[in-house]
Amino acid sequence: MDAKKIWEEYILSNWKKNTQQGKAASPDELKRELVGQMEDEEYAEALGTVAAMIEKGIRDADAFYDAAYSYFMSGDYERATEWVDNTLRLAPEHVKARILLARICLLQDRASDGLAIFEFVLKNYAAALSAEDREDLSEVLDYYGTTKEDEIRAGYPAIAKFLQLDGAASAAQPEAFQPLAQQVQRIETQPVQPTQPAGQEADDEAEVLRLVQEILGKDVAVLEKVRLLNSFAGGFFLAGSFAAAKSLLKQALVLDAHDEMTLKNMGYTLAALGERDTALELASMMQRPDFGLLSVIRG
Repeated sequence: MDAKKIWEEYILSNWKKNTQQGKAASPDELKRELVGQMEDEEYAEALGTVAAMIEKGIRDADAFYDAAYSYFMSGDYERATEWVDNTLRLAPEHVKARILLARICLLQDRASDGLAIFEFVLKNYAAALSAEDREDLSEVLDYYGTTKEDEIRAGYPAIAKFLQLDGAASAAQPEAFQPLAQQVQRIETQPVQPTQPAGQEADDEAEVLRLVQEILGKDVAVLEKVRLLNSFAGGFFLAGSFAAAKSLLKQALVLDAHDEMTLKNMGYTLAALGERDTALELASMMQRPDFGLLSVIRG
């Protein structure tokens, strides 16, 4: 039995269980339960709670979005897209749903579709973007601003303004929203201190490229891709190939910019490379402080 089938059966069992339990719960209790499940990354359980809400006739756009995000994090992009559509039919102005749809497009190698959605969001809903929305946009779009700057300037003016590619001050990214985006940009642009002979570094770069292509191409959940990227980064870290570890962790941050494991591992890696200021700022953004990491950064 493949992983997707196992996941579907797990979802179905939770769906039935939570639907039965939900019959005795009030709408407010179900909503509170769903919030807690999403915070704890209990995505299968969250889908069951959404099912229970639907059984009670509750049509809530945020709950529908939570279902879309749960499927997205499980790697089921088809169902995630269906629930994004459900969300937007109920609430066309739901910005998070549009951002999620754009991310799905990018992961399906439909970059032009994804960028077009981001352009639409920034043109029409910039004022409605939360701090978290802006950080998510920055994490994803920074890569395209770095690797496809000319294309972004020519075809996506709102994105170019957001990324400040046109040299103008970006109203879409005030200072209060910049920290995490700035750190990832600094991680992208800071020179890496050589820790190995040039020949070995070239071999590591080729291996990193192969691993990234293999992992991103796997038909597994986003969480599993993040875990795999961190695992291989750990191997390079132990071998003293800190630049290679950094490259893999950057890819993990593109998938999930708020993953605590990745932030912590990137902090250790940056500290090993001597980039202590950047490491400290990343560490400060973790939900739970890691004293071991802080001790290493302090030196």
